Amino acid sequence: MTQSITRRGALGLAGGALAAPFLARQGFAQSYPAKPVTVIIPFGAGGTTDVIGRIICEKLQQRLGKAFVIENRAGAGGNTGVAALAHATPDGYTIGMTTVSTHGINPNLYKDKLPFRAIEDFEFLSLSSSQPNFLCIHPSLPAKTVPELIAYLKANPGKENFGSSGIGTSIHLCGELFMQLAGVKMQHVTYRSSAALVQDVVAGNVKLSFDNFTSPYPHYKAGTLRGLAVTTVDRARIAPEIPPLAETLPGFDISSWNGFLAPKGTPKDICDSLTKEMQAILKDPGVVSRFEELGAAPTPSTGAEAKAKSVAELAKFKDIIEKAGITIQN
Repeated sequence: MTQSITRRGALGLAGGALAAPFLARQGFAQSYPAKPVTVIIPFGAGGTTDVIGRIICEKLQQRLGKAFVIENRAGAGGNTGVAALAHATPDGYTIGMTTVSTHGINPNLYKDKLPFRAIEDFEFLSLSSSQPNFLCIHPSLPAKTVPELIAYLKANPGKENFGSSGIGTSIHLCGELFMQLAGVKMQHVTYRSSAALVQDVVAGNVKLSFDNFTSPYPHYKAGTLRGLAVTTVDRARIAPEIPPLAETLPGFDISSWNGFLAPKGTPKDICDSLTKEMQAILKDPGVVSRFEELGAAPTPSTGAEAKAKSVAELAKFKDIIEKAGITIQN
């Protein structure tokens, strides 16, 4: 017996066939996460990126009902952990953090030696926080404002030094951009950690630094360091009395920022769900307050905005690094 199908029936069957994958994806998103999610943080425990990540993961766990398990994968300025994320299974059960180092600076330093592609290998979820660096000097320097500091350094070229926690860090590149825009010369001294750097600035062994805000801030409050400026165009809410460097050096804008990524190919519905949750978390008054205690501001965004941020930062730091002639030897 020959069976016939009407045009309407054929369209109905076709519609059902097309709807099946959609319904499957929709069901997958609604059941996500069905098991714990690993979150790779590409720096060690206790640092600002780690603390920010843990705050957000704690909230994700509360909102989604499954554990978000932190895995600290430090090394090579964040490259080790981000490379592991890039090569993880793109199923939504491994996500991770990005920072100004991994998605603004490092691709310009390591170039073809970088073990991942900064833009092409990831799905961008959301930015999470931004923190200014803090220009601090030892009180023995005869300057109480940025213009006074620039005048002193021009009168004493190469005499003073500035410290950082490593070549190619945002702290180092703040110093390089400062010299480029102000037309001054200083010696660069590297330290193994921010804590060691702050100790030496307080002791006067190195006279100046552009450290992440939270490290020198207690010493600024205690009067053992003199705070002259923040490196972002906006003032820090925790210290609104400190002016931006951009007021003296137009165009100066460097922040220590971070965000969240997933491996390329992670289903869009899962990415969209995570982005939505992160946006809600980063607007939570309790989270905002905890960030402010760290000197950081929450920066909820779309995935597209997070990607655009990385693209812009890559271009900015490419220019600074090339003008300074900085290279990394692997």
